[in-house]
Amino acid sequence: MQTQHSSRIARLFGVITFLLVAIVFSRTPADADLWWHLRAGQVMCESRNILLADVFSYTRAGAPWVNAFWLSELLLYGLHALGGMFAVAAFVALTGALTFWIIYRRLPGHPIRNAFLILLTAITAAPIWGPRPQILSFLLVAVLDTWLANRPRANWILLPLFVLWANIHGGWIWGFLLLAAHIMGTFLQSLAASAETKTSLRNDALALIFWTILAALALGLNPNGLAIWKLPFTQVDVSLQIQEWHSPDFHRLDFHPFLWTLFLLILAAPFAPRPLNFPQLFKTLGFAYLTFVAQRNIALFAIVAAPLLAEWFDAFAQTLPARPRRLTPNPKPGAAASSLINLLIILMLSLAAFANLFVLTRPERIEANVPAGAVTWIRENRPEGRIFNSYNWGGYLAWSLPEYPVFIDGRADMYGDEMISQWQGVVNAGPDVFTVLEKWDINFVLLEPAWPVVPILERQGWSAAYRDRQSVILLHP
Repeated sequence: MQTQHSSRIARLFGVITFLLVAIVFSRTPADADLWWHLRAGQVMCESRNILLADVFSYTRAGAPWVNAFWLSELLLYGLHALGGMFAVAAFVALTGALTFWIIYRRLPGHPIRNAFLILLTAITAAPIWGPRPQILSFLLVAVLDTWLANRPRANWILLPLFVLWANIHGGWIWGFLLLAAHIMGTFLQSLAASAETKTSLRNDALALIFWTILAALALGLNPNGLAIWKLPFTQVDVSLQIQEWHSPDFHRLDFHPFLWTLFLLILAAPFAPRPLNFPQLFKTLGFAYLTFVAQRNIALFAIVAAPLLAEWFDAFAQTLPARPRRLTPNPKPGAAASSLINLLIILMLSLAAFANLFVLTRPERIEANVPAGAVTWIRENRPEGRIFNSYNWGGYLAWSLPEYPVFIDGRADMYGDEMISQWQGVVNAGPDVFTVLEKWDINFVLLEPAWPVVPILERQGWSAAYRDRQSVILLHP
């Protein structure tokens, strides 16, 4: 009877945690990259071809594009076609909830404590969680890490997993880093093991090495071929120009949960069971290091840190003295009443999550993050010639004004250092502003008003045809 009661509590907290995490990841779809992913999905649906060359810009028109996101882009566009931004935001929230639910199910210890740890790590991941294909990579990291924690396992699963991964997002590199950390941790754990266990651990690590190599070769089963291998390293080359590749700014409160998680790990470390879980420890330390290097890795740290944190806290809880049993047990409601109360709690949380998503995806919320007024002016007035646009708005313009190819958008790997440097030189009023504008035969500019180049262009006779608090359109004299 006690086991059934505990099982019901675990299931209830599992559902409640799932819904609360979904609320944590509910947000207005404001990511600048979402728009070019939607546009790519639209182009592929209309042409019935996988998009492998640039059709969004005039600076890279026709150039090969290593599109590792094509399946994700079709999914995002399909969701948008079915349910607009509400469906996209719901997908983001549910993907986050599923990711951390997978982790929650493997945690040892009391469900209430585990629910707290999952919520903490979900909040840790929240700053980087948005409507982009990378959230599917985060989900696959949780799946892979959970699979690695189980033994025995069917190693051949790595092959279809990485084939899928290579067609939804370039984050498959995170999977190989996870495998490398697990293999190194397994070898280290074997040093302190008994002879029989030592052999088993080393055989497991050697088998993983073999299947990891096969999985790396399986990455070639995608429309880009082995060119997919260059994608993560190309992005690193231009990373210093992009905010998400910067180290976390701990003056921002939303990055503080990362520090709280680290501090809890340090506090719980003395109670870690022996021998240490070296594979999970290596993964946690590795992704913590990567998070300090680039804030975009913070979700990966949260995913791999949660199991280790739960393991150490469970060991700590077992050192505490047992609570004395009550002589008179607390009265408990009957089974029917308990089920009704639980159902009402779940229903209220579900309605809260739905209502929250509805409010967050209202058109006025979405338009507050994009130059909607400027786009309306362009549609109505049809200025001739090429546009020079904000980096963050390139994807939105490709989606909302496909008849005007952009100067640049969020595909950093597509444009590389050369084009990003040209763009930065213009907006920051570098010495080659007019050389770049003339080279590309640019007739009008759409930028945020705060860029240093805006007053310089106005002094040179460029007229402000449209201006609001968010954007300004300047026409060539």
